[in-house]
Amino acid sequence: MAENERIKKVMQLEGMNSAVFAAAINIQGSTLSHILNGRNNPSLAVLQGVLNRFPNISPEWLIMGQGSIERSSKQPQAPTLFDSVDENASISSISEVKMNENNNSTFAPIQQKSSVISEIPVQTIPEPTRTAFIPQIEQSSKTVRKIIVYYADNTFQEFQ
Repeated sequence: MAENERIKKVMQLEGMNSAVFAAAINIQGSTLSHILNGRNNPSLAVLQGVLNRFPNISPEWLIMGQGSIERSSKQPQAPTLFDSVDENASISSISEVKMNENNNSTFAPIQQKSSVISEIPVQTIPEPTRTAFIPQIEQSSKTVRKIIVYYADNTFQEFQ
């Protein structure tokens, strides 16, 4: 099976037409059209885009046509930002923020506590951080437009 046929198979598996698929892997529609029609072979960037967007697709199958289309449980997926742990790195966390007793919107210095990452179990959820009083700036014309919250399971939520 040729590379263009394997890409068509991925599109069928994911239930995407060519326009949606091209947008999903960040290429132009004309580039995908040339690949699907056999005019051009997919570049490394196109194949990487497919594998990054669809991590369940087997790289061996997509690139060389060997094995099954689905990644087996023995094949490791590419590590993500949240998967890799550097044993020598350290985590800094804010331990306490205090207002001075006169309540004049000056803060005490922020204290930081360091711990080695390897001491933290991988599957634990970190303790919630303390919230601090943020003084209002009286003549500010800035307003919050969007807040994006990133979760540990690599999902996010936007708030307008």
